[in-house]
Amino acid sequence: MSEPDRDLAGRVALVTGASRGIGRAIAIELAGRGADIAFNYMRGHEAAAETERAVLDMGVGCLRVKAQVGDPAKISGLFEAVAERYGRLDMLINNAASGVHRPAVDLEPKHWDWAMAVNARAPWLCAVEAARLMDEGGSIVNISSMGSARVLPNYLSVGVSKAALEALTRYLAVELAPRGIRVNGVSGGYVETDAFDSFPNRDQMSAAARRTVAGRPLTPRDMAAAVAFLCSASAEMIRGHVLVVDGGVTLTA
Repeated sequence: MSEPDRDLAGRVALVTGASRGIGRAIAIELAGRGADIAFNYMRGHEAAAETERAVLDMGVGCLRVKAQVGDPAKISGLFEAVAERYGRLDMLINNAASGVHRPAVDLEPKHWDWAMAVNARAPWLCAVEAARLMDEGGSIVNISSMGSARVLPNYLSVGVSKAALEALTRYLAVELAPRGIRVNGVSGGYVETDAFDSFPNRDQMSAAARRTVAGRPLTPRDMAAAVAFLCSASAEMIRGHVLVVDGGVTLTA
């Protein structure tokens, strides 16, 4: 496979939750296209260090910050670090996500509050902070999932928060457009990452992940390529759209 054009050279991207999985793939993809990268992580210093090394191997800058986006104060600190290091921001990828995977009757209010804080409130606060650093316009991409529109087992708190995230995407697309900021989303299907291990129905999900009409499982790199496209000049007229990247899983019953 040929290397991508470095069409994002000279730009700065912040990817939340990029120490592993889809977030790491996005950070590496954008770095491969020439963008300097900043990313946060909650725990797992070694995994974060591996992402940092992979980004630096692309010949671009990298800023690694330990910050929990469920805490508004930590979000402010994250953006202060980005401003101090780069002085600007061109792309924000709201990828960080969390939630408790239980049926509705087994969830507690604190589980609901946690999912909403990380998956919906944090992207809103990050977008507001990012807009202050996007003096020349920019792109915001929110990472959603098919659980925002389809009912998945043990996914209520996350699915509802992702539905809120998609609504947020549309509102921000309109409100931030006068600043030259595009806002879109990418909704992924089943992507086998470490996050699968937290699901009680992991084996069922793994089987579903292999049943795409594309003939192969969806990968983190597939998600990353979609994000890079939405950040590119080619996506200038795509606004408030949630791009479904699922290998066709949701086309069939």
